[in-house]
Amino acid sequence: MNARTLLVTGGSGRLARHVIEHVLERGDDRVVTTTRTPERVADLRDRGVEVRRVDFDDDESDVARALEGADRMLLISTHAVGRRGAQQGKVVRAAELAGVSHLLYTSATSPAPTPMSAIVSDHFWTELAIFRSDLSWTILRHNMYSEHVFLFLPTALAAGELRTSLGDGARAYVTRADCAAADAAALMADWTDRRIYDIGGPEALRVEDLLSIAEGLTGRAVRHIPVDDETALRALADSGLPPGFPEAALGFDVWARMGHHAIVTPAVRELTGREPQSLRDYLAEHLDTLLAGTATIDL
Repeated sequence: MNARTLLVTGGSGRLARHVIEHVLERGDDRVVTTTRTPERVADLRDRGVEVRRVDFDDDESDVARALEGADRMLLISTHAVGRRGAQQGKVVRAAELAGVSHLLYTSATSPAPTPMSAIVSDHFWTELAIFRSDLSWTILRHNMYSEHVFLFLPTALAAGELRTSLGDGARAYVTRADCAAADAAALMADWTDRRIYDIGGPEALRVEDLLSIAEGLTGRAVRHIPVDDETALRALADSGLPPGFPEAALGFDVWARMGHHAIVTPAVRELTGREPQSLRDYLAEHLDTLLAGTATIDL
């Protein structure tokens, strides 16, 4: 069999790096990655990865040239929150122009056009562009990353309380590593039909469940104080997050409160052959970070 060309966008990002490592480990396919900052992935070039510079704000024809020759392409969602729906829609059209055979996209759980969350809306509009295209495609809807609990849990453990507007909303937290393994497996597969996978962890956890796990690991009890959205936003802003993060986090919390993150599926096992890591086991591996008392931003 001739080697295929597998293309991964955003090669300097953490998720893309993990995916590329999986593909290189198998070694059957030619690997291409695109990035705005080729200097940050020079080590990948040294390992045989073809690095192509492209900015998704470039002209559609320029983006298409960067995608030429790809048999299967993984479009990893960008950080341009609020405008990436339109931006990534252009990438979808460019993939069609470039003759990409199969497009995969890292989306989010339960995307919808909603004023509650620019992130959720961006993913909806990108998916819609994909559905309207003539491409064959796979949608990989990632649930909330386990890493993101470090945005609020260390400070909550230090303070003894956590103020949120999550209510009884639950999430199937999943590690970035498990998402990358599932994404890579889908990228390296050979199906050509259209599929949607919800990529999540083994169980849907409420705030109380999360705090119980943290107490069991650290011995520190944290009281969950339900508040309205405005108060929750102030609490997020006071935690030291940079501009834009509190609003994004609140939007995701509202979406989870409505039940949109409580989705548990066997997708990780089906794609990778192993079970996803539980949040308890993940936190146990990172106790020092959990006990640091400060929010950790992990993009």
